[in-house]
Amino acid sequence: MAVKNATHPYYPRSLVIPHYKPNDKNAFELVGVFFGIVGVFIVATWWVSGRVKPRLSLPRRIVICWFVSCGLIHGILEGYFSFFHATLVGEMDFLAQMWKEYGRGDSRYISSDTFTVCMERITAMVDGPLAFLAALSFLQHGSYRYVLQLLLSLFQLYGDVLYFLTEIFEGFSHGEYLHPQYFWFYFVFLNSIWIVVPLSLIFDSCFQLAKCQEKYDSESKQNKNKKLK
Repeated sequence: MAVKNATHPYYPRSLVIPHYKPNDKNAFELVGVFFGIVGVFIVATWWVSGRVKPRLSLPRRIVICWFVSCGLIHGILEGYFSFFHATLVGEMDFLAQMWKEYGRGDSRYISSDTFTVCMERITAMVDGPLAFLAALSFLQHGSYRYVLQLLLSLFQLYGDVLYFLTEIFEGFSHGEYLHPQYFWFYFVFLNSIWIVVPLSLIFDSCFQLAKCQEKYDSESKQNKNKKLK
């Protein structure tokens, strides 16, 4: 009976959500405003990074923009979910509607799935501040910048891998499987970004830290040889 009487668009269709209220904004409005806001912060970050560090390379400026974008998404969007996951499906504010729309691709965000709530809380409270700190460290040319980049990227990669694997093991049961928008765009594409980018930054961090260690070892050997003379 729960399947026949379902008054929501989420999967599995047997999911009972008595306090659900449908969005009054369509997907285009929600996604457009969201990416528009993120875009404004990216442009602002790009401008600031060019003023603060004029000689900063193009790839590093892009990475700083990535960190700021992550800080916003982790801290605000995922932070909202962490606090209001139990009631957002019945709310009509913008962030609640964002999550209700995204829930079309993964209803674990609608049903307050234990793993999802725990993962998002860690992401909001740890990854969010780390992302802003990493951006600041690159702007200040801090000696710890690649350590922060490595830590943040490892956290992001680990969380996203678990996010995908848990859904795979549950048979993609929380969304309309293979749907072009809800499955391929929301679930696969958007989350794959946090696989590809962190993985590339992990390799970059390891390469930079290895170079520093190599230089340190070389200088230590030279200093030791000088003392022996």
